[in-house]
Amino acid sequence: MLVLVVEDDEDYAEIISQTLKRESHDVVVAGTASAALRFTSNKQPALAVLDVALPDGNGLEVCRRLREHQPELPVIFLSSLDRSTDVVAGLNAGGDDYVTKPFHPSELLARVRAVTRRSHPGEAHDPAAPPRIQAMGLELDTVNQAAYLDGINLNLTRLEFDVLCQLAKYPGQVLSHAFLSEQVWGYKNVNDATLLKGHVSSIRSKIRNAGGDEEMIHTVHGVGYSFTPV
Repeated sequence: MLVLVVEDDEDYAEIISQTLKRESHDVVVAGTASAALRFTSNKQPALAVLDVALPDGNGLEVCRRLREHQPELPVIFLSSLDRSTDVVAGLNAGGDDYVTKPFHPSELLARVRAVTRRSHPGEAHDPAAPPRIQAMGLELDTVNQAAYLDGINLNLTRLEFDVLCQLAKYPGQVLSHAFLSEQVWGYKNVNDATLLKGHVSSIRSKIRNAGGDEEMIHTVHGVGYSFTPV
């Protein structure tokens, strides 16, 4: 798989590149936004790992530009900014995931596996999962990874769908940040409450825009979330 890494910090770029190469990925490193866009004008990567802060621009804008030509391109953001507003901005820009610096290489690989697996819905489908989950006007198509509210497509990202699917599978139960992280990323040591908050915020916004009640996802402060159809 060809991975485009856009990172101006040489040390981080080397760590990311070597980590991905150990998984037999082909890696191209660009240190600026302009270099990344020049590369993608001639060749399309299968995954982009983008630093948010770049010398000549913003990784969020690079993501938007890449998505104009590759709408389904999986994108992972890297950043030292870890506020929930920063995470939400990255997700709203089209990112599938948001990894804060510093990070462990094994965590990055887990995130890469997660977003690339979800870029092929048929391959990502769990045969043990019910093909559809329905609750109070919400319908989740687990085969095609699509969510509908009263027939309106919520247009969730791959990871947003996975988060909502996990919540809907356990209606009324409080799911911890640790449990959700492990189920979504498949990596036991991921316990990123900020990232989950960003995904949940985006899901709620899409439910609200579709005319639904965003409070069907209830926050249990300091613990996690529960799905409570209203």
